[in-house]
Amino acid sequence: MSSNQNPIILRFDDVSFAYNDGKHPILIESDFSIRQNTKITIMGQNGSGKTTIFKMITGELTPQKGKINIVQWNTIAVARQVIPRDQLDFSIKEFFETAFSEKDYQIDRKITEVLEVVNFNAPMNKPIKEFSGGQQARLLLAYALIQHPDILLLDEPTNNLDETWIGDLITFLLSYDKTVVVISHDADFLNLFTDGVLYLNKGTCKVEQYWWDYYDVVEQIAAQIEKDQMQNARAEKKIADAKEKINFFSNKWGKMRKLASKMRDEVEEAEENIVEVRKDDKTITAFTIPFENYVGPIVSINKVWLMNASHEVVNYKLPLVIKKHERYMFIGPNGIGKSTLLKRLMMIHQHKENIMKEYKAILEDKTKDIIIQEPDTTHPEENIAMIHNKVKVGYYSQDFDALDMNKNVRDTLEEIAEEASDQDIYRVAAQFLLTKNLLQNTVGSLSEGQKWLLCYARFVLQKPHLLI
Repeated sequence: MSSNQNPIILRFDDVSFAYNDGKHPILIESDFSIRQNTKITIMGQNGSGKTTIFKMITGELTPQKGKINIVQWNTIAVARQVIPRDQLDFSIKEFFETAFSEKDYQIDRKITEVLEVVNFNAPMNKPIKEFSGGQQARLLLAYALIQHPDILLLDEPTNNLDETWIGDLITFLLSYDKTVVVISHDADFLNLFTDGVLYLNKGTCKVEQYWWDYYDVVEQIAAQIEKDQMQNARAEKKIADAKEKINFFSNKWGKMRKLASKMRDEVEEAEENIVEVRKDDKTITAFTIPFENYVGPIVSINKVWLMNASHEVVNYKLPLVIKKHERYMFIGPNGIGKSTLLKRLMMIHQHKENIMKEYKAILEDKTKDIIIQEPDTTHPEENIAMIHNKVKVGYYSQDFDALDMNKNVRDTLEEIAEEASDQDIYRVAAQFLLTKNLLQNTVGSLSEGQKWLLCYARFVLQKPHLLI
């Protein structure tokens, strides 16, 4: 039996859902179905409602109209993009215990087995926050798998993963014998295992359903757009020609006037044949991040700590001075310590409170550089890294922890812009598809993709000397 002939396991019937008392519709009387043991991709522009559909499938959100039918006894689990902030202090064991409503006396064995599936090894008592973004992504998948779901929902599963683990994930999905629904923007990743696509058309708030692999669907959509545009062009030319003749014949007598009446009927028919062309997703225009002049070194790094396979921290000397116009890429396997180094530079490491006390003291003396010191070293005078004086830093983190989720979007832009006018803020926001309505929403209400756009809008307004 081919994948598009498998029995239906989940169906949306005439489903409507909107936010903000109906002002922000996501779905309007939309229908689609998902078949058993298929691999389905959900596509759509940032903010179109992909994650919202996941929340409706899991029951976290309820449709305002219509019904979601799931075949009885089928279970659902979702691997989200990020671990909830209130669970970051949990140990691995405590984190997995939250997957079950009742105490599971076999939890240790189940955790060990599921971590083997995702090729991950770590102490059970290690806090979640001490793992890298890529390692947390593996834990999120394992969290879903430990529930043995019939329908597995994956929300941007390749985020923060190195190439080796993306290959492992593809291998796993190809051999996984149950239903999988994936949200992702990684086209090459999706094309390797997708049976079909659900496309969220933001213009119509409908879900368009396609079978075949990802690239075939993309080509099919593009071909349909071109066909509809050509059909409309022919109809519009026919209408324009007919109207010109109607104006001429209407001023005549007898048969000519009757001909004009007949042509009006033809115009109405041609207008009915004009189809609504699906609009391509809006994209941001090319942009630059302004850089204000800065004289001298920007960052100095003297040594780094890297995590080995045994979860031991190893110290390496790294004499490095970074100046303006230079670009560096930190590469290496998940968990080696790349993000930890960057977070130390931004003073949001686990020792943030101690570092901030030092930072506040330094602020009182404007002549000093901002210094980040090794918290546990036996030589406290030895610096691991230094961001030099008066350097403005723009920081984009994997989990958006540089953003205040409770602030509204406009205030988040305004706080970073030193001399920007209201007009500047609205102009830059619009460039990154942050509409006037979105500016009034809290940062936490944005989709993950919209948070990404917000970060880059902030960079344009901030004009940082150093971009991390």
